Amino acid sequence: LLGLAEAALAHLQRLRRLEARLAALDAEAARFAAAVLELLGPEAAAAGPAAALKARQAELSRALERERAAVQRRERLEELRSQLALLEQQRERVAVRSAELYRAAGASDGEALRRLHRLAQRRRELAAASRQEAVALRTLLGEEWEFLLAQLHENGQGGLEQALAEADAARDERLRRLEELRESRSRLRYELELLVEGSQHAQAMQLVEESRAEVLRLAGRWAVQALCQQLIMRTKNMFEQDKQPSVMRRASEDFSLLTGGRYERILSPIGEQQVLAELADGALVETGKLSRGTAEQMYVCIRFALADEYGASGIRLPMLIDDLFVNFDDERLERGLALLESVGERGQLLLFTCHQHVLQAYLERFPAESAIRLAAPSSSEASLEA
Repeated sequence: LLGLAEAALAHLQRLRRLEARLAALDAEAARFAAAVLELLGPEAAAAGPAAALKARQAELSRALERERAAVQRRERLEELRSQLALLEQQRERVAVRSAELYRAAGASDGEALRRLHRLAQRRRELAAASRQEAVALRTLLGEEWEFLLAQLHENGQGGLEQALAEADAARDERLRRLEELRESRSRLRYELELLVEGSQHAQAMQLVEESRAEVLRLAGRWAVQALCQQLIMRTKNMFEQDKQPSVMRRASEDFSLLTGGRYERILSPIGEQQVLAELADGALVETGKLSRGTAEQMYVCIRFALADEYGASGIRLPMLIDDLFVNFDDERLERGLALLESVGERGQLLLFTCHQHVLQAYLERFPAESAIRLAAPSSSEASLEA
């Protein structure tokens, strides 16, 4: 009993220690819960500390995710900035390289480079046409090609044309004689075959020979006509480019000056009753498709060229011009006055205008003493002044 009593006493003491320990833990848990509620705010009191703590943890997780996303965006932004810097460096290198290529090509910008490209393409087309004509001539002339080329260098174009005319006449005579001989041979062969194999076979062979002779004759005519066509087209282009009347040549120089080089010249094609304007790239524009200001510039240049042509005969009369630039804008007016300055050096020029802006532009280029203001006539003197 004493042993049991001592064991029960020990258990009782141990129980009391455990109860004290449990009370201390309950108090600590209560303090922890109060601290949690104080940290989480009054909204967590209704849900309980555990649920509030889980909600707080979820919110912190979301905040952490947002922070990570923000860090990733900042890293991506820095990466894009680095790529932008690299692209900017590449752009600068490309710009420097483009400028070097422009200088190497002799062009100031992309439009000038495209114009040079069109000219090079036109040059290649002309070279291809020249090679094609050379092949046609070699095929047509055969072994005489080298001889005729040497004759061209030795005698010039006139001597070669004369020799060509003589050769054409001799060739026509030979072709005519050859045609006669072929017809004679065909008739004899027909008669022979008619005697040997019968009339039907002979007629068929005769038809074949006549067809072969016709083909050869037509092939010869085609070669001659093709060569003549090339020579005629070349002569026509040469005339339009180099043999235009002096009026058109002078008008073309002034027209190029007035249009700032946009149009190269004025020409009148052979056999056509019209005047065309040639752009800097070689394209031809009809006068009906020109703007009013450009068309008036063309007519002004033609008038000045006609006056110069008349003056070249030894008689140069004063030129009277009344409001020539009334439909010109400022740029055309400036170029027109520059042209008048050149025309005025070749003879006396009287320019009448009633527009103040024309007078102002005139005074900026010419001496003020050359401008004379004319008073308006009175009603009684109107008929006499007119």
